[in-house]
Amino acid sequence: MAAAGLEAAINPGVSLVVDTSAILAYLDGSERVSDAAAVVFDRLIATGRNSAVVSAVSVTETLVRPLRARSASATGTVEAFLRSFPNLSIEPVTYEIAREAARIRAATALRTPDTLILATASVLGSGVVVANDDRWRGAIERAELAVGLCHLDMFTGEALAMKGNSA
Repeated sequence: MAAAGLEAAINPGVSLVVDTSAILAYLDGSERVSDAAAVVFDRLIATGRNSAVVSAVSVTETLVRPLRARSASATGTVEAFLRSFPNLSIEPVTYEIAREAARIRAATALRTPDTLILATASVLGSGVVVANDDRWRGAIERAELAVGLCHLDMFTGEALAMKGNSA
């Protein structure tokens, strides 16, 4: 059910920026939103239906856990994923992205890493940010960003059951 909902929520060809929370859920595989993250990565991105970008900030955030654990194999797995997943590229933080992040932070008071990820979407003209952060919807509105939010929590079995009960 999550697959159909996500495929309906994200139009084919729309470029995505994927937040760290979605990457971690996908790689972990046991989080509440892992199934929804798997749909995004395996059915939308890997197939080429949608291209995706990851901010260099997310590279940093994604590598913290395996590096802290001093796990060479986990670090290698994360690095291989980030460097070679089909239709996924890493975007460096440019001056333009940093400036846009400052504007977003001034309007929203979000943490700098979050604003850099949103700024990446804004500067690149991405249609959708895939994330699982409750604060982002309001931040996108307050910062007047022309980007949609795909909140993974809305595509869990629990959320879909609640939608079905209210229909």
